[in-house]
Amino acid sequence: MSTMSLRSHLTDSEAWRVVGRIWNRFLETGSAGRIPGQGRRRTTTPNEDRYLVLTARRHRNINATLLQQHLRSATGTKVSTQTARNRLHGLGVFSSGGTVKILRSCRNNPAFVHESVRFGGGGVLVYGGISVDGRTDLYIIRDGPLTARRYRDEILKPTVVSYSSAIGDYFILMDDNCRPHRVNLVEDFLFEEGIVRME
Repeated sequence: MSTMSLRSHLTDSEAWRVVGRIWNRFLETGSAGRIPGQGRRRTTTPNEDRYLVLTARRHRNINATLLQQHLRSATGTKVSTQTARNRLHGLGVFSSGGTVKILRSCRNNPAFVHESVRFGGGGVLVYGGISVDGRTDLYIIRDGPLTARRYRDEILKPTVVSYSSAIGDYFILMDDNCRPHRVNLVEDFLFEEGIVRME
């Protein structure tokens, strides 16, 4: 290592020399960027890089050490295992470390898995209306989810409309804000029936 790489501070003369070199490069080329071709030469050619990728794709389970040995025996070029990894990574070839593997042990074997529902399983969805003066019968919602059309046809028409006519002009419907209760189909139906809903 050079003494400059070990120091964190440049002397004034060294700093002026660096600035002077950059200024001269700017005057000559019109840019202060590095000139192409500077720095250490690559140990592998583009053809050797393609050979590394081709070998890695042909032999899916090959590691960097074996890849390095294949390259040395084929072309005579000596590279480190890290260089082989870098070339593959630079050309878009990655290891399978990020893939999801399904383990086939006793714990995950389908023959030994007993499926269960967490937290005690499903429940029963019911609808009921209550007021100061009375209540409606509970309606059990069967056969799938409660959609807006089912809410209108199975709950609003038979239950809410008849209960609202029994209460009279002071009837106000209060429901929760779930999506089937707030769609335009339900809004239009309540407007046609003259039922006021609490917002």
